[in-house]
Amino acid sequence: MRRLIIGGLLALLACAAPGGVSQKDIDESLAAGQAEQVVGTLEAARDEDPDSAEKRVELAYAYYLLAREALEDGRESEYAEYLEKAQNELLVAAELDPELAEVHLWMGIMLAYQGDIRAAIESFENARRLAPRVWVHTTNLAETWIYAGNVARARTLLDRARKQGAPPAVIEMNEVLAAWKSGDYVEARDLFEGVYALDPRVVRRWNEAPVDDPIESFEEFTAFCCNHLACGPYMADACRQMDLRVAEREVQQETLQREMELAIERRRRLKEIYDERRDLEIKIDE
Repeated sequence: MRRLIIGGLLALLACAAPGGVSQKDIDESLAAGQAEQVVGTLEAARDEDPDSAEKRVELAYAYYLLAREALEDGRESEYAEYLEKAQNELLVAAELDPELAEVHLWMGIMLAYQGDIRAAIESFENARRLAPRVWVHTTNLAETWIYAGNVARARTLLDRARKQGAPPAVIEMNEVLAAWKSGDYVEARDLFEGVYALDPRVVRRWNEAPVDDPIESFEEFTAFCCNHLACGPYMADACRQMDLRVAEREVQQETLQREMELAIERRRRLKEIYDERRDLEIKIDE
């Protein structure tokens, strides 16, 4: 997704990491897609403070990045291993702190990447229930509804995000996506040029675009989306209208089976956690 918008959510650890590595270094490494270089540090931080839900969430993000890298390189067994590790850290974090919205945010991002848009929407809705005033959960949900094809629902959420104080550039990038999804390429291009003039930083790193290959034009934006598993498959018709290659998720049956097993395990453990906290109104799809 996305990222679905993740800026500002990487700095989850409250203290310096072990081994003399600063939190700023860790955040920059994760943002640059260099999870392998810092995962050991994050594991050590978790082991030093195993009851910290926040540290487990940040480690889960690193594992997710490694899972994504493995899948894109065709290393499916490693992908499944890292995916399981990421999910387990998130579930333990939920057990430690059932009210931590970031658990459900990262679950949603991982599920969108796996192609389960319905489950991703469920996770983003749960994040918003736990932190209803945090704009990032509203914009993530809006972007996911665009992918799901409900642009009207997405725009209602974007209006809400504006009132919550979401940065105008973040709102407008979702409007670009909505216009493109709706087939209005002229409007999408005009909106893109406007948001680039407003805040090029948001555009250049949209949905984790590489630091060394930032998005600088509407053509680069659409090409990046279409070639990204968290975006392209959901925008396939719009991509093909522009003669752009669409990323296709091709995995072995064994990998699909493992993903299904992880989905069952995720729902089972979440249900156990939130059956005891019905006051939070977290919904777990059976």
